[in-house]
Amino acid sequence: MRIAIISPYSCGPMRGNIITVRRIASFLGAAGVETIILPADAMSVADMECRLESFAPDIIHAFHAGYCGEPACTLAERFGVPSVITITGSDINEPLFRERVGIHRSMAMAAAIVCFDDLVAAEVAEFFPETTGRIIVIPQGVVPLPVTPDAGCNIPEDAFMLLLPAALREVKNIGFPLRALAPLVRKSHNLLLVIAGGVIDQEYADSIREMLAAAPFASWIGEVPHEQMGALYARADVVLNCSHNEGMSNSLLEAMSLARPVLAVDIPGNRSLVHDNETGWLYRDEAGFRELVTRIMGDATLRAEVGRRAGEYVQSNFSPQIEADRYIELYTVLLKKGHSNK
Repeated sequence: MRIAIISPYSCGPMRGNIITVRRIASFLGAAGVETIILPADAMSVADMECRLESFAPDIIHAFHAGYCGEPACTLAERFGVPSVITITGSDINEPLFRERVGIHRSMAMAAAIVCFDDLVAAEVAEFFPETTGRIIVIPQGVVPLPVTPDAGCNIPEDAFMLLLPAALREVKNIGFPLRALAPLVRKSHNLLLVIAGGVIDQEYADSIREMLAAAPFASWIGEVPHEQMGALYARADVVLNCSHNEGMSNSLLEAMSLARPVLAVDIPGNRSLVHDNETGWLYRDEAGFRELVTRIMGDATLRAEVGRRAGEYVQSNFSPQIEADRYIELYTVLLKKGHSNK
């Protein structure tokens, strides 16, 4: 079986979509599936077509409906093979994407639409009624990162560290914890916010740097190589997600897989992972965020117990091997049914 994967990104700061595509391609390969990754940020549709002439794909799989759905369906139509679109989060949550005519066309043409959880599947069915009967839920998998020696951030031993793994772009809402934590720092001088991620939006990054200049309790350490992030997760007392919207956060999955307690904004993508007061905590506003941070800081036993439950939950429900097996099952069904984009 030969699967052509169209990925939205291949370079620049690390993003969840890059991690997802690399993981799935790796586990598909381990299962005997031949894959090729075609990055939409580095290749034109004509370039992709040239590569696919010799590869002869059985299925063309797009990760991100907005950036990759149309190229995938165009190429699938030319090669007479099925196309699959995986909804990654920034596509369904971005009105500019989901309202485009081209996206509705590709969603209508795709042989299957994959969502990470039932909440996103319901949204897809609402926004794209033409996908009825072709939506399948395949949860993301996660590979626990190695806990290597300290990643170079030199966190003081007595600091209560909140880690926000996020590239600097507006959707990650990095200004929120900078504003929300300021009142707590006056009472808890050992509180430290560490932001880890590269720059995607330069203008937004500049605004965050201005906020950091007035927030001595916080530091931005830039992009940390993905293979070194395990050390940061392991050192963190709590891992944050403050995004305006998410699909299924790779950073939360990675933190939880290492039994780290997580505190996340109460949005659909996060609710698919974080069960409030069981596998982590969900907040709705600044007051609720501060209340939870104060509670979590004061109870090491609670942090350890919630982290343990988070680790067990992720290890039991988000296996990368099962994720790959589910995709192989989907591909097999589509090929047997003879679905194509003709």
